[in-house]
Amino acid sequence: MAKTKQFTKPPKKQKGKAVLPETADEYQEAADNQEETGGKWRAGDPAKSGRAFVRALEIYDKGLQRYPNSFDLAYNKARLELEITQQPALVSHIGLPLADLLKQTLNSHRYVLRLNEENPDALFNTSQVLTSLAEQLSEGHESSTAIPLLQEALELLSSCLSRQEMLLEQQQADLEDADEGGVALDVEERPASTTGSETSGQTFTIETPITASDLLDTVHASLSALTTLVSLVEAGTLETLGDMAHSLTEKRAPAYVGLLSADAQEAARFTVALDRASFVGAFADAQYNAYMIEAETYLARLEAFSIPGKEQNATALGSEAEARTELATSVIARFEGSSDLPLDLCWKQLSLAQDLYTKATKLGSSAQVYLSRGDVEMLRHRLASSPYTKVTDGLRKSAPTLALNAYTYYKGAVRLATDEDAGLKSKAQQRIAIASDVRVFLYGIEASADVDCLQSDKATGLVDCVEEGLLETALAEELAKSLPVK
Repeated sequence: MAKTKQFTKPPKKQKGKAVLPETADEYQEAADNQEETGGKWRAGDPAKSGRAFVRALEIYDKGLQRYPNSFDLAYNKARLELEITQQPALVSHIGLPLADLLKQTLNSHRYVLRLNEENPDALFNTSQVLTSLAEQLSEGHESSTAIPLLQEALELLSSCLSRQEMLLEQQQADLEDADEGGVALDVEERPASTTGSETSGQTFTIETPITASDLLDTVHASLSALTTLVSLVEAGTLETLGDMAHSLTEKRAPAYVGLLSADAQEAARFTVALDRASFVGAFADAQYNAYMIEAETYLARLEAFSIPGKEQNATALGSEAEARTELATSVIARFEGSSDLPLDLCWKQLSLAQDLYTKATKLGSSAQVYLSRGDVEMLRHRLASSPYTKVTDGLRKSAPTLALNAYTYYKGAVRLATDEDAGLKSKAQQRIAIASDVRVFLYGIEASADVDCLQSDKATGLVDCVEEGLLETALAEELAKSLPVK
């Protein structure tokens, strides 16, 4: 999920008789009031919250019509749009599909950068919009459109990081000049600097200083964009992206961690190590699929997840499980229809993934983890029931149980899904129906009565399951025959 950088809003004035805004500050204040209303209703009534946020955006638009050079109005409008895109429950009440809303948000951020192309928060937020839009497009099989967006995001993040480094260096120099003979403040403890006069009745902007945490946020965003990008580009580009990630994780991030207070460094190192491991896994997968490395090398690369303390971190456990599942999926895809499939390697990685997800659920359950657990069981079922690979009798006998497990985990995903997980819930419902059909078709088990999935959605789900390697193509085609003909 994209992380927005906040630009501190002007302090609120005493409420009085409602009047039409005249100054840029008054437009900002009016928008603030609508944002505050939207925030109050966000959890309890997303529709009411969405209407308030739409009113805030309209106020920003009117303000910018009168004050087109107001950086504060432009920035806060773009910031609000970005925040809305990260709340699925709100998006449905804005009146635009998510992809279109992201494109609108990108235009707003480009406008902000035209007003100030050096503002680090604006650079960071624009990169997050680009990354979110690229992820949407890549999920819709529009990789050729997503790639340049991710490349632009990385360029903006590079500019952001350079700007942050320069500002931090200047801040440190200013502190040394101001504290001659004294002790310089820690870079995480400096007070915010302000401009303007509170007593004059004029609103003013509070400019928070750059901290080491800001630089690490930018490193994290850069590695996330790189992790997404490596799965989309041609093989010839991989080495360059690998070099970029290496510079971030081995040179720049350690230097930034060293600027943190001592009690914050351990957590920061863990986060960087996890970002590095996730990139290494994605990079190895891209190299394997490009026939640049073999499965044994790929497997060895996943040792990057040997991070001290990961057993107490659900995100780390889930990330490693996802990487090991991806390894097995890619190997299965390479050997599809062949008796040479390294069954033991794939089975072991999927079993390890399931163990990792089990540990993660003990730290806190989520719909996504249960959906992933269902996918792992579908993959293991594919191996156990494969007509091409020599499978032991014991493993083949476990196939009906694996299909049942998948069905059960998908039901858990639906049960745990919230309003924020609408897309995930729909996918889980599709897969409940498909897992049920697998059990009926292959094992003669009576169809489940609690399947809640339209036939058209089931058809979409079958396509997705084949693309993700969860089902053999031949089996999916047989299941599709049972769907009504349009």
